[in-house]
Amino acid sequence: MFLFAAAALTGCGSSGGHFANLPRPPAPVNISVYINDQRVSVSPNSVGAGPVQLIVTNQASSAESLTVVPAGVSAAQPLADTGPISPQATAQVTVDLTPPGDYTVGIAPTGTTQAAAATPTGIQPAIVHVGKARAGSSSQLLQP
Repeated sequence: MFLFAAAALTGCGSSGGHFANLPRPPAPVNISVYINDQRVSVSPNSVGAGPVQLIVTNQASSAESLTVVPAGVSAAQPLADTGPISPQATAQVTVDLTPPGDYTVGIAPTGTTQAAAATPTGIQPAIVHVGKARAGSSSQLLQP
């Protein structure tokens, strides 16, 4: 009986294989986004490639929706959007900004018709420059 219990305990928890300890992705960087009736402002405006969390405040006089698209691509599917943000309200959205390059953070066109969607809002977008990929978060404490 003793020999059977010792053999059973020896085999517990050991599969004989190796655990693949893959590195974790970079920790998200917070970017503050401020919207008013003239422009969109971002801070910081330059980050390394990887996940970012946009913390948006709408100080414009009307509800606005924020979108993130690669710079220079006018009809691109947005990488992220917030939906309408009421005046004096905030929103958050997480987006993976890879590959490196420039990204436009701007106001989404309003309206349900093509003509309304093509009408400029008058609010100037901001540009976020994304550099080389950030290091993973494997060596950072208290990260999920």
